[in-house]
Amino acid sequence: MLNLPLTKKQNLSECRICGASAQYVNFGTISCNSCKMFFKRNANIDQKTFRCNFGGYCEIKRDNHHMCASCRLRKCFQYGMTTDKFRPSRLTKSKTKSLVKVESRNQSEKLLLINSLKPDHSLLTTSQWILLSNLYNSFDESQVSLLSKSLVDTHNSLQPINVKYQRLVENYFLSLYEATRTYLCLNDDICKLSFTDRSILLRNAADNVSCMASAFIVHRSGLLCLDPFLKIMTTMFDNRGISLTRWTMKFINPDIVIFKLALSIFAFSKTNYSYSPNITIDSTNSSTIFHIQNKYAEVTWKYLNYRYGWYEAIKHFHSIIYWLIALTMLMDDVQNFSRHVDSVDSLVELTELTLILDDVEKIIDTK
Repeated sequence: MLNLPLTKKQNLSECRICGASAQYVNFGTISCNSCKMFFKRNANIDQKTFRCNFGGYCEIKRDNHHMCASCRLRKCFQYGMTTDKFRPSRLTKSKTKSLVKVESRNQSEKLLLINSLKPDHSLLTTSQWILLSNLYNSFDESQVSLLSKSLVDTHNSLQPINVKYQRLVENYFLSLYEATRTYLCLNDDICKLSFTDRSILLRNAADNVSCMASAFIVHRSGLLCLDPFLKIMTTMFDNRGISLTRWTMKFINPDIVIFKLALSIFAFSKTNYSYSPNITIDSTNSSTIFHIQNKYAEVTWKYLNYRYGWYEAIKHFHSIIYWLIALTMLMDDVQNFSRHVDSVDSLVELTELTLILDDVEKIIDTK
């Protein structure tokens, strides 16, 4: 198949890089147009510009192939894509000689890239690196962060605070709840729970994830330092809620990878029942939940050890535990506000519907 001409049409197949539909061999490998153009743009660029945050273990799929250019390019090379199939431009003789040197250098750089992306000797296994990457990509904070930046920019522009600013704050919270809903739909362990366990867990997970994500993003963007934003927040959650939010921020780790790992652990936590006796206590399969939490905690510890060393890893893990306890106390207060409760109810209902439809689709596919 690799020796067929580029213009020869193949049977409908999957892109070897991301799994999207593909019909042609491009640069030596069956690939979709997106991966073809990605390889063409990046294959000859200095590979030092690419860096993977997860040791080269990102799982490249159609929906997330833009997340890690380093792993995507590595996969292109691994599946046989080569720069020698690039169409050369018309050059003079002197330029042709220089092209040979450039091509030789590119081949050397390609070998260096492949060698640099070999697994390191950290404690994390290949499957744990993949899990870490999936947990990182499941919560997409980009839209929420963009809106928080707009709030800061609007404040700094010295324009009078009006209805437009109020609308920005509302959009900020809508985006936060939407990011939470997307996370719940993308978390593979939530999707694999039984229908009963999932229905019981979703409400609590939505509360925890939205609360933790809000505290992290508000802290990172400095929104509570803005008087207009603080006033609006106070009207929504009163002074006690703001005070508790500030208190939880003392334990926040600025490392966004640690935040997303802690977020996943907290998503499966049900300890806030001890602070909210009015919530009906349903019974889930505790062993299943504990197994998932242990899996996330182990990956978190190994990542901390890999990133910071044993001594610093202990301090960071200690801070995560305190942060989760602080957030549990904050959740007790937040659940008294109808605006938050109504928003969580809506996103849980929509999430349940999405996951049920996904379950039905899987059953139909297996028949």
